Amino acid sequence: MIIRAVEAHLVKETYSTIPVLGYFKRLIWLPTKFLRMGVEEKLRGASVWALLSFVAIMLGTWFINDPGAKKTGIESGIIFIAMAVSLFLVVFSMPSIYGHSGVTEETVKFVVKHLQGRGFTCIKDIELLKKSIKLFEDRCRSRANILKWLVGLLWAGFTYAYSKSIEHPIYILGELMPFAFALALLLLGTVFAYLCVWGYDAALDRLFRAIEFGCNDFCHLLEMSSSEQKYKFSG
Repeated sequence: MIIRAVEAHLVKETYSTIPVLGYFKRLIWLPTKFLRMGVEEKLRGASVWALLSFVAIMLGTWFINDPGAKKTGIESGIIFIAMAVSLFLVVFSMPSIYGHSGVTEETVKFVVKHLQGRGFTCIKDIELLKKSIKLFEDRCRSRANILKWLVGLLWAGFTYAYSKSIEHPIYILGELMPFAFALALLLLGTVFAYLCVWGYDAALDRLFRAIEFGCNDFCHLLEMSSSEQKYKFSG
């Protein structure tokens, strides 16, 4: 129930109390929004890299325009270094930038409120709940890993077909166009599958990290409440 509630919260949908309606909503409507949420999370990192690359390339271009740099013939090397530095900054960015998996304070508060509404009052019960949710997460991760292998097979198929086209080029236009079209479709399909699978993986990260952060925060509130009661009793 908590997984269903947090799923609906993350995609900004209301949780239906009607079992049949809620089931079809989770089966048909919510998966698209859940996947889009994960893809947007992945593209956020790509957008940062694109911005940093643009700035670095502009600075590199300004340096290349210097007459002294032109004489050395290192124009292409400077552009490559600019892009490599941007990629390095994104890949090895500080954990505080990406470690939260997109989980917001609002979502953590929602999880805490949901746990309070379901009557949890003991830290041991929360720990047992987290163990049960871990089983859900392991099952979801196994599916995501299988999907990643399928994307890898698609990429391997594309690289194989592309390498064969280089080894044995087609000179007949009637045969070249269908092959090029099929190769382009395979590439687009691979890119689309990559975005979907890694977006789904990012959405899973946000879902289960949100529940974990919320459970931890709720345990902290329970400990504080217990400490206050002990202090009042001793006083």
